[in-house]
Amino acid sequence: MSPPGVSGKLLRRVRRACRPSLDEPNIALNLEICDLINQKQGNLPREAAVAVVRLVNSRDPQIAELALTLLDYLVKNCGYPIHLQISRKEFLNELVKRFPERPPAAYTRIQRLILGEIAEWVQTICRTSRYKEDLGYIRDMYRLLRSKGYDFPAVKSEDAAVLNPSDNLKSVEELREEERVAQSAKLQELIRRGRPQDLKKANEMMKIMSGFKEDDELEQTKKKVESELEKVGRKADLLNEMLDNATNAGKIDSEDDTLYDLISAVRVARPKLQKIISEESGDDDAVAKLLALNDKLNAVLKKSDLLTGGHAADAAQVKVPGSSDAVGDLIDFDDDDDSAPADSGSALGGSTINPQNSVAFDLLGSGDTSSSGAKQPSVDPLADLLGDLGDLSIGTPSTNVTTGSSTIAGVVSPMSSESPAPVSDSVALGVSGRSSFTAIRKPTPFSESSNLKITFTVNSKLGSNVDITFHFSNLSITKSITNMQFSLAVTKRFQLLLQPASGSDLKPGVTDGLTQVAHITQRENQQFDSLKLKFKCSYKLDGVGTVDSGMVSASV
Repeated sequence: MSPPGVSGKLLRRVRRACRPSLDEPNIALNLEICDLINQKQGNLPREAAVAVVRLVNSRDPQIAELALTLLDYLVKNCGYPIHLQISRKEFLNELVKRFPERPPAAYTRIQRLILGEIAEWVQTICRTSRYKEDLGYIRDMYRLLRSKGYDFPAVKSEDAAVLNPSDNLKSVEELREEERVAQSAKLQELIRRGRPQDLKKANEMMKIMSGFKEDDELEQTKKKVESELEKVGRKADLLNEMLDNATNAGKIDSEDDTLYDLISAVRVARPKLQKIISEESGDDDAVAKLLALNDKLNAVLKKSDLLTGGHAADAAQVKVPGSSDAVGDLIDFDDDDDSAPADSGSALGGSTINPQNSVAFDLLGSGDTSSSGAKQPSVDPLADLLGDLGDLSIGTPSTNVTTGSSTIAGVVSPMSSESPAPVSDSVALGVSGRSSFTAIRKPTPFSESSNLKITFTVNSKLGSNVDITFHFSNLSITKSITNMQFSLAVTKRFQLLLQPASGSDLKPGVTDGLTQVAHITQRENQQFDSLKLKFKCSYKLDGVGTVDSGMVSASV
């Protein structure tokens, strides 16, 4: 007999979903069970997990298979409360209860399905969940079964995509609601265990949930939303560039999956952004930035709709806020233009070109520059197109901006904590016209402002290829540098690949604390002795947005 109330309703539906008379899973009933758990929460996630895992061990294979299907629906639709339950030792031991000590010669269908479920959890939620540290027992069970000789099937990409987090924009309130659900699930589990250490943790969690104790997660959530908003802005900028190319061609390439993915991502983000604007109604500065981003999304989507409808001329008239209007003059940044006056600033084995009169300087932001090549921003540096485009360059972070008869290869790469370790100080410089190498250890000045010093080292140069490592130092002895992003562009004769940097923060007085590697290739496979490099390094100095930028004539 089922218990009364919601628990009874849940258990009755679980038994109905797994009754042996069903020839195939009842999808509607499975989703109904998921909805009931999501709506009521409380102890229902645990009761559902316990009931389902018992049915998985049924001697009737039809019941067991239906129960595993229901379990898959619960994991993919009920979020962290169910993830926490399937990560308990008791649940996992019950799940593999009928597995022999050594693998059989041939697995049963139920055993294959269970191994597939565990492999899917390990490769998705155990790696990508915000609460992956709570799911350690799943990884332990996976390793234990492998050590005993069990083989796991390959995980289908479409199944993994459901469990992996999407990049859809979420508001602070939506993320906070997810956190509240997770905290409530943790609290339920801690109280159920009842051990002294668990009750102590439960007491701390109740203080946070009731507002008596500051929740450190709030600031992290706000930073996460800010980061996601920046990504949306970068996607809109990249989409605008691709739409400009499509406008020149007169139509959208129907086979360009990347373009359509960007359109879809921006379209999905727009209503979410409007919800975030309503939540930030008390912060005028934040609202102003959000409204500017909203105008950009509206303009980009209007341009895409016009192009899709075959109105290329009308699309060309749409102005996207925040986009550079000087893109058509990028031909000025050419290998043959050496007429710009030299500056007294540092250079890559040469002199720094004053970019003040160069229209192409708009690629990296325009404005007054100091003699050191540092520029104080007139706008938020994090909102600049080129300065933040790197997140969209996955795998091959090179992008070509085509303007008439001239092409500039521009590559941007954000500072990343997952980048390779810095290269050794002992590097090699190729001698022009030969294949011999001369060792070089001392970095050469590249740019220096009152806050930030950039030097470089040539790792190697052979024929039409050169590898350069940039080194970043914080010259301030009192202020920290954070959120650093280094952008670089080369002229049309070259191709540039900028690797992720070794980090994004520099403590006061740190010398050569960060590094970033650039690979440059002459497109026609010819040897070269000099380069023109346009750079911008945006960062926050004790929270204040700052930009150092310039154009450098380099001898390599």
